[in-house]
Amino acid sequence: MPFIRMVAILLITAGLLACTDTPSQSKLEQLLQQQFDQQHDGLITVDKLKKLNGWSERDKHYSVEVSYNIAFNTSFKAYVDQQTAKPGNPLEKMAKGISAGMLKLQYGDFKAGDEYQVTQQTLSLLNAENGWLLQQ
Repeated sequence: MPFIRMVAILLITAGLLACTDTPSQSKLEQLLQQQFDQQHDGLITVDKLKKLNGWSERDKHYSVEVSYNIAFNTSFKAYVDQQTAKPGNPLEKMAKGISAGMLKLQYGDFKAGDEYQVTQQTLSLLNAENGWLLQQ
């Protein structure tokens, strides 16, 4: 009887340890910052991220509700001017301008230093071989 009890305790402990493999708040903030940097070349800084709730969707998939603040590092006009002044493909420049325009629709004519709070957003993550990845 003690052997069976010991095996049961080990299995329960292993199961609980497997369930605790979730991304930390700092990892979530890092992933979100990387996503903004890829989309907007250093325009936005993410901070004060709070994990509100999280759940496993499927094996290796995790969803998490977060709130966070964003701060604009430059104004809308300066950012668009920087993007159009860069050498390169006109279509890529146009795509950057459209992406910035979507931010302007969402946040207005933002200036450098303007801050906004995102009160709730659900992020989808994948636990890959090299760690957590934010899915688009």
